[in-house]
Amino acid sequence: MITLLYASILGLLSVLLANQVLYVRLRGGKEEKWRSNATERVQANFVENVPLALIILFIFEYSSSSNNLIHIFGILLILFRLLHAWGMSKNEGANYPRLIGAQGTFLLISVMSFASIILYFNN
Repeated sequence: MITLLYASILGLLSVLLANQVLYVRLRGGKEEKWRSNATERVQANFVENVPLALIILFIFEYSSSSNNLIHIFGILLILFRLLHAWGMSKNEGANYPRLIGAQGTFLLISVMSFASIILYFNN
């Protein structure tokens, strides 16, 4: 049931990001080109990575009794996605919040995957 909390929070964040894309599109080119592209990429990157992370988190929760670790994974996922969104909207090009958000998400998915594999073989 812990994953339900994080899936719900991330679901609300997904709606917020989708509405930002809608807002940019409705403005009809009044935004700077890089900001328009960044807004769309933030939402697309979210949709590309968060579902897989939540699936792995749920499977890990289902197979494990470590509630604290599940909360840590969930909080980190939210933090990394917020950093990525903030970094992309901050300015054009690479920056630390964007880098930490994106790479943190990839690292978290990898750690959760390895933890799940270890859990599988230890049961």
